[in-house]
Amino acid sequence: MKYSSKLGSFAEDLFVELFCDTFGSEKSQYLFIQYPFTDIYGNRRYIDFALESDELKIAIEIDGERFHNPAKVSSNKYYDDLMKQNSLIYNNWKVYRWVYSQLKHQSEKVKDELRTFVGEMPAFRMMDYYLPQQKGKIIELKKHQQSALENLQAMRANGESIALF
Repeated sequence: MKYSSKLGSFAEDLFVELFCDTFGSEKSQYLFIQYPFTDIYGNRRYIDFALESDELKIAIEIDGERFHNPAKVSSNKYYDDLMKQNSLIYNNWKVYRWVYSQLKHQSEKVKDELRTFVGEMPAFRMMDYYLPQQKGKIIELKKHQQSALENLQAMRANGESIALF
């Protein structure tokens, strides 16, 4: 993961910062952000952060007070959060959750818990492992196609932005 912009919330940004402090920024390449999974009812869901190896699947959820605090959300939302976590556990994920105030005010404790829960970073898959793999044959361009691409490149190099093929 390249950390160059906001992920979507202050809490998620802070988590990445603590993760990098704990394991080193080079280990952030193993964090998969908004990892898709299917719950027990067939609904598509997303894990805030996932780490995955052949033997271990770790789901990390960062809960904002506004969206996950049982006292501040509807009972349906709260039950849905529980069902999401139960679906993850059913599918052999280890689930760890923190709230923003823990990340902000108890950062050393959170880093200790990360070391305990994740360990010494076993061989997790890198994020680009999940990108679609190219399949099929290599396309050989015909002479006129190659010439057209070269002309387009030359036009762009000269600052021209409109071309007609």
